[in-house]
Amino acid sequence: MGHIKHFIILSIILTFCEITKAQDAEFSQFLNNPLYLNPAFAGVGIGPRFIANYRNEWPALGKAYTSYSVSYDQDIEKINGGIGLSTFSDQQGNGIYSNLQFSGFYSYQFKMNKNYALKAGLSASYSQLKIDYANFIFTDMIDPNSVTVSNSTGENSPSFQTKGYADFGAGFLIFSKKLFFGVGIKHLSQPNISFYSEGKSTLPARIALHFGYEFKKNKRSKSFFAPNFLLVQQGRFRQINAGVMTGSGVMIAGLNYRYTIKNSDAFSFILGVKKGVFKTAYSYDITTSGLRGKSGGTHEISIAVNLGDQKSAEKKRRLKRYTECPDIL
Repeated sequence: MGHIKHFIILSIILTFCEITKAQDAEFSQFLNNPLYLNPAFAGVGIGPRFIANYRNEWPALGKAYTSYSVSYDQDIEKINGGIGLSTFSDQQGNGIYSNLQFSGFYSYQFKMNKNYALKAGLSASYSQLKIDYANFIFTDMIDPNSVTVSNSTGENSPSFQTKGYADFGAGFLIFSKKLFFGVGIKHLSQPNISFYSEGKSTLPARIALHFGYEFKKNKRSKSFFAPNFLLVQQGRFRQINAGVMTGSGVMIAGLNYRYTIKNSDAFSFILGVKKGVFKTAYSYDITTSGLRGKSGGTHEISIAVNLGDQKSAEKKRRLKRYTECPDIL
């Protein structure tokens, strides 16, 4: 039965990939993984800022999707912008398909007025895709009578099991102490990610439009209420996230609803703590699609340390009249 379970998992993944044409991994806590969302976020939090993200999607299906991300970014006054680095790892089907990516980021800031700033960002990355073809199970390998798996298949073997490619992205961000609005674009070069020497499988560009506004009683208030919105378009895939984040004292909480144009996906519940330079949050997705009750939901954790939130750094920013970003970032 273990073989059959892996076949089911693989079938779901391959079907999903076929429909979406190699859709990028998504994070429910997208605001807690800013460089993954938009390169223009590099340096927005002043920093140095370090963020780690972990996502385990549909654990009841046997490690169907597991993603990790570690990033660093900071503002550099001499270049009037920000820089950043990140590492991203994504494994599907218990490791039969994986992606390891290294990225660099640069953003330049334009001062619009005393409250608003515009950032333009660029990213360059190198990715290595890998498949464990020996553990692939296809339908023609399964005997429906005995429910056993043979060692032969009529499928053509791939030319290679690793695929490396360079990739580029861009984005812009308008922000103030209360508002942020931006667009991040990945895969500008639309690289070929086929594992066959004469094959072609284009990775479509991913466009992410995001918006948020933070309400506070007054400037000194530690409490906030921040509705936010994310629209992602990649090939034929389109996804919308709409939700709200709120905070009081050191506690933060949020609720998001994620859906595609034709299919409900999940509700995400977020709970965390933000104190001084430290912020951490846990989220759980309740699946609302056809997999509800079978997927095990989704667990996600983010941990951030922003040295730019030290009191001495805040005083320096006020003296130099830096453009502040919303607390939710």
